[in-house]
Amino acid sequence: MRRTKAEALETRSVILDAAEQVFFDRGVSQTSLTHIASHAGLTRGAIYWHFSGKSDLFLAMHERAYLPQRVFLESQNLLSDERPLLALERTMLESMRRFVTDERAKRVYSILVLRCEYVGEMESAMCAHREGEDHMNDVIFAAFRKAAELGRLRPGLDPAMATNVCVGSMTGLLTEWLRLNESFDLVKAAELTLSALFDSFRAAERAEAA
Repeated sequence: MRRTKAEALETRSVILDAAEQVFFDRGVSQTSLTHIASHAGLTRGAIYWHFSGKSDLFLAMHERAYLPQRVFLESQNLLSDERPLLALERTMLESMRRFVTDERAKRVYSILVLRCEYVGEMESAMCAHREGEDHMNDVIFAAFRKAAELGRLRPGLDPAMATNVCVGSMTGLLTEWLRLNESFDLVKAAELTLSALFDSFRAAERAEAA
């Protein structure tokens, strides 16, 4: 019997849920489509109906988990704010708060940074992941660049360097928090880190908001 569109979408979701769990439990290199199919209660053929292979499935899993964060970041309209550094600091802290309560995002990020070797068929997955990160970094860079144009960025500080420092700091915190099994308060750590960073980028920016 021909499946409805809703049934097909439901099956796709079941496959992605299974992939998340098995990738997390076994690691990507030790996971086969057979493992995922078994966990989902489906056949390999059902997986191939929706995905061309493990790499394609991995990319879809990544996209599903990270789309909400990208939508949130882009919805903040940072370039319309006359205090872009303050807006960016608030937005990044809110992103960390959202991450703490998003079980899917935590699980997928753990897979990305702790449970995957990007070799062979997974090399294309890393390229796609980096493209997604680059897009979000571009949004952050644009905020720093606008701050520089408005004279709100510390003189001599390159917006590209500020972006690298900011993103690197948050990425490091996330990775360490997950590696240590969420053993410290990520939001408090992010708040302290962002406060120090943004004070160094432009101390007057925070003072003006008081």
